[in-house]
Amino acid sequence: MFEEASEVFDNMFKGSFPLTFIVFIPAVLILVSPLPIEAAHEFTVYRMQQYDLQGQAYGTRNAMLNTEARTIEADVLSRRCVLMRLAEFSFDKFQEAIRQSAGAVVIILPQNMSMMPQDVIQQFMEIEPELLATETIVPVYFALEDDELLSIHEQTHSASVSQGTSSAAEVLLHTATANGFQMVTSGAQSKAISDWSITSLEGKLTGLGGEDLPTIVIVAHYDSFGVAPWLSYGADSNGSGVAALLELARLFSKLYTYKRTHAGYNIMFFCIGRWKIQLPGYKTLARGQSGSYRFKPSPG
Repeated sequence: MFEEASEVFDNMFKGSFPLTFIVFIPAVLILVSPLPIEAAHEFTVYRMQQYDLQGQAYGTRNAMLNTEARTIEADVLSRRCVLMRLAEFSFDKFQEAIRQSAGAVVIILPQNMSMMPQDVIQQFMEIEPELLATETIVPVYFALEDDELLSIHEQTHSASVSQGTSSAAEVLLHTATANGFQMVTSGAQSKAISDWSITSLEGKLTGLGGEDLPTIVIVAHYDSFGVAPWLSYGADSNGSGVAALLELARLFSKLYTYKRTHAGYNIMFFCIGRWKIQLPGYKTLARGQSGSYRFKPSPG
């Protein structure tokens, strides 16, 4: 806020007043501001994915922020926390915030995604892979909306829009009297997890008719992969695939109990984590089981 006031004064009075006057005025405005200080509002945020794969960095590399809130309509986004609702979010707007060296980006999601228009959801689904392929030092967070957060966004939006259409003097007055919102995160800077492990489940039904039988491999990943991991519930990627795998395992285990329905091929079931990393390894494992195999990943 005060950086903007200083910039406005600098443009209005450059060459006419001493530097000490320009620095002194905002301090006075702080002291005489008649507005009461509002209580803080605390809300949970979910940080954008951060990971390294084959030496390439992906996602947001920072977690800490302590900066003033703005919306994308503001003229100055540098070192500001940019608030955007999902309905107004686009990859171009996100890139503009990054280009202007925003202090952070917070994307506000509805409590009930099913209430959003389908075209908005589809647009974000198309943007998500681009976000996942982006590396940025700007902290990027997702938050579920509530009444207080929507009120903060509305007030910040009004202030951001008015600054773009006001004169220098009006911007200065607004800067001195507006309700500013300072966005601060708790917790520590993110650190890489070096001792993580992946648990996988596997089962096999042996076919009838000898050792060297063809093998069918059915694989589903039980974890989800999204731009914000804690918000990736994974019904379609890949909860539905896991459900299908378990049901197939149940049905075929009954069929393999009876000789007349005991097929002449092996069936292997894998329920794995870290799908994108582990899949090549499971293909190799399947090849080692038999000279002939058919590999079938579940959808998602």
